[in-house]
Amino acid sequence: MNKLFWKKLLDESNLLIIIPAIVIVGSFVWFLVFGLSNPDTSRVDESFSIVTSQKVYEDIVLAEEVNVHTKDNPYFILDPYKMAPLSGLLIFDVDVATQFKVVIKGKTIEADFEYITESLTSHIIPIYGLYPGFENTVELYEFNGVDTYTLVNTQYIETEVLPESITLPTLINTTYEYFQDNLMVTTSTDGNLPVGYDFNGDVRWYLNSEFSWSPKQLENGHFLLGGRDLLSPYYSAELLEIDYLGKVYAQYNIPGGYHHEYVELPSGNLLVATNDFDNTVEDIVVEIDRVTGDIVKTIDIADYINPLDGASEMWTLMDWFHLTSIDYDVNTDSIILSGSYQDIVISIGYTSNQLNWVIGDPTNWDADFVATYFFTPVGDNFLWQYAQNDVMVLENGDIFIFDNGVNKSKLRETDVSILDTYSRGVIFRIDTTLMTIEQVFDYGKNLNISFYSPYNSNVDYYSEGNYLLHSGGHGMIEGILVELPVYFIDDEELVDKLSITIEVVDGVEVYRMEIEDNLFQAKRIGLYDNAVNYVLGTGITVGPQQVTTQYESSINKRFNLLDTVPPGYNLEFEKEFDRLIIKGLFNQGQNIYIILENSYETRQYLIPTVENSFLAVCFDECHDGILEVSYFINEEEVSGKYNIYIIIDGKKYNTYKSVVFE
Repeated sequence: MNKLFWKKLLDESNLLIIIPAIVIVGSFVWFLVFGLSNPDTSRVDESFSIVTSQKVYEDIVLAEEVNVHTKDNPYFILDPYKMAPLSGLLIFDVDVATQFKVVIKGKTIEADFEYITESLTSHIIPIYGLYPGFENTVELYEFNGVDTYTLVNTQYIETEVLPESITLPTLINTTYEYFQDNLMVTTSTDGNLPVGYDFNGDVRWYLNSEFSWSPKQLENGHFLLGGRDLLSPYYSAELLEIDYLGKVYAQYNIPGGYHHEYVELPSGNLLVATNDFDNTVEDIVVEIDRVTGDIVKTIDIADYINPLDGASEMWTLMDWFHLTSIDYDVNTDSIILSGSYQDIVISIGYTSNQLNWVIGDPTNWDADFVATYFFTPVGDNFLWQYAQNDVMVLENGDIFIFDNGVNKSKLRETDVSILDTYSRGVIFRIDTTLMTIEQVFDYGKNLNISFYSPYNSNVDYYSEGNYLLHSGGHGMIEGILVELPVYFIDDEELVDKLSITIEVVDGVEVYRMEIEDNLFQAKRIGLYDNAVNYVLGTGITVGPQQVTTQYESSINKRFNLLDTVPPGYNLEFEKEFDRLIIKGLFNQGQNIYIILENSYETRQYLIPTVENSFLAVCFDECHDGILEVSYFINEEEVSGKYNIYIIIDGKKYNTYKSVVFE
């Protein structure tokens, strides 16, 4: 009976009925199991640029400006640009042009901030220096005659508590007589916010976004800070010109990203440390037109310096120079650059495009090159700098350097012991005719290992004998000094971090701030020095983006039963105003591709899952071989609506997401 059943079942005429039936039933089951779970394709959520968002916020300010607000009943708005929670605007009108004085009351009399306005009928007064988590008092005084002011209004302003990411000083040692109503502003590259501390160590200003790099200011008093991530490990996609209110005046896109430092030229244009990602990083300087954002000049340091010479311990073939600082010498029309991984400071004629000189230990350099460009030390107690992270040219031509002092030698066999390690500020006086160099100031040796920092550091000059020195990368593990930057440590949580900022007058310490964290740089600023430079108006966005490279080769794909992406990859998409961000968890070495498809074209992008790649990817963390990856597809040269697919290890998945590039 069984044999007869199977014989009839397999009869050719029956198969013509059975096989289609199996296909139909199987398709129905597939639809029930998988089809109903597949979502409809939805558009990736899009966010606006800072400049666009701030226009919306500023419209609120403008709306209040046209309303009637008097000196007795002014309008106050806290954090108008949603970026600076301890700043605000006071708005009112008077019939006759009049000066006013605002006083932001401190917790002590010395901690008051004062600002006297111009004589105007319409007043929009920036209010800086509020305390966090506190009921602040702001007093408004009307000018009635010579040095005579009358209190006309008092504002009581509640502020939110500080974010947990802001670390308070464990030590602040100075006096109001010395520090006055300045702030010490610190910045970071690893998640800390830009923060300003007063002479008591109280936070009186901060920005609530992770802007990074040098806190030096433009001539107009604004900051230029690095914005969104571009590439691992820390390159910024743009430079933002921003004031104490958090208002962004300009966004400069930079194809090769921004890192470490910029300098403002006499023309107003910007010299910026960047990359070209042509097998190397941190060896390119570009001049950016301040108005258009266009790159008008490019300097490749490899055209002047042999990448294979003078290597320090942290030198790599990819990151051979490690450009950490830029300055411009107006007296010689030259740019001064710090190459930390070759232990050198160099001067290049900006108009002549010629190498002028090199400051550094000549060990391991070509003899003919040394004879032409290196200096000969003269005087007593001379010591070369090693792995320096900051350099500035003083008005008299002296060269001021933060000498991190890593190893204090070009030869491993002559490295100093850990007990003799220290960092310092040093000033060299050079004679470019005789090619001699003399050490005329140094400070830090007396502090021994406690002031040592292999990275994260800077110097500043106020007047002869009055200097700032910031050691921002100190680290200890169970009482033992960490000799290299802490990012070389597999588990950074083991490191006790410390940043020390000091100021000296004629060799005597007059200011010290210690914070238990690693902070990139510190800069003393006068909070109200440039208050009048706040102006209304929409900021600009200029400069080209980097074009995200497509993957041109064919991709091997195999049959994939499932259609949707397995949840373990934690795949996320976000469309910023000028780029698509893809985030996910992937194994190191996995083959990952993003596919953008529409009826006109298919665009393929490789998401690298190995570090030291020059593609638009950030590796946030790696645990047990799992990478947290952020990948960027810039809008440059991409236009239209696309459906998004992802290929993982040869299997193609539909993300059921679409994206629109304008």
